[in-house]
Amino acid sequence: MEKYIDFPNLPESEVTEVIMSGDRLFICELMNNYHINILLPCPLKNIDGSEKYHADMAVCHLGGNKFVMDENNRELINGFVSLGADVSVSGGIDAKNPKLNVCFLKDRVICNKDKADRKILDFCLKKNIGILHTKQSYSACSTAVVNENAVITADNSIYGVCIKNGIDVLKINEGYIRLDGYDYGFIGGCCGLIDKDLLVFSGDITRHPDCENIKAFTKNYGVDIASLGKSELYDIGGILPIKEKISV
Repeated sequence: MEKYIDFPNLPESEVTEVIMSGDRLFICELMNNYHINILLPCPLKNIDGSEKYHADMAVCHLGGNKFVMDENNRELINGFVSLGADVSVSGGIDAKNPKLNVCFLKDRVICNKDKADRKILDFCLKKNIGILHTKQSYSACSTAVVNENAVITADNSIYGVCIKNGIDVLKINEGYIRLDGYDYGFIGGCCGLIDKDLLVFSGDITRHPDCENIKAFTKNYGVDIASLGKSELYDIGGILPIKEKISV
C-alpha cells in the first residue's frame, strides 16, 4: 500500500516513487537498488543542455495529490490525472523563468516571488503557507532539504532567508557538483530524501569537501546519507519523492 507524500520533499516512511532525470542512466540504475519506481519527465522544449531533463524544472509537488507541471510533459500529466491526481499546467518555462523551481518546507516555501508560477503562490496563500522571498530563482535546485526546519545550501540569498526565519541552515562551499554546460551545479539538484531518515546523493558525497560537515548536520536530525555510485556528484535536478509506503 502506498500514498502520495503529504508534504513536498518530506516523506514520513519508505519512498516508493520519485520523479527524476533519466539523463544519467547509471544513477537511475543505482536507485533501483532501493526498489523505487522512477518517473522520467519529458525534456523541456525551451531549455538546452541537461537542465531540460530536470525534475525541479518540470514538476512542482504541492503536497498530496496536487501538482503543477510543465505543459510539455503531457505523458506525465495524463498519467497522473488518470490516477486521480490534481494537476495544474504551467507554461513559458525556460532558463530565465524556472517557474516551478521552488523549495517547500511543510508550512513555508522558499522562492523568488517574481519568478515562481502564480498557481504556486496562490496555493500557498490559500493554504497559509509562508512565502519566503529570495533572489535565487532556482531555490529547489539550490537547497537540500533535511527536514521541515533544516536545509543545506551554498547560496547566500537562501542562507540569509533561512537565518532570518529561524530555519537551521548549513552553508557549504560552491562548486564540486557537476552540471554540464555550467561551471558547477547545486546541492539540492543532486539529492533527495527517500525516507524520513535517509538522504541520497547522485554521486559520491565523500568527494565533496564539506562532506563531514554535511554528515554531522544531517546526523543531528537523525538523517543518514548515502551515495549513488562513486562518481563525482551530478546535479540531476533533484530526486523528487512523491509516493511512500503507508505506515501500519
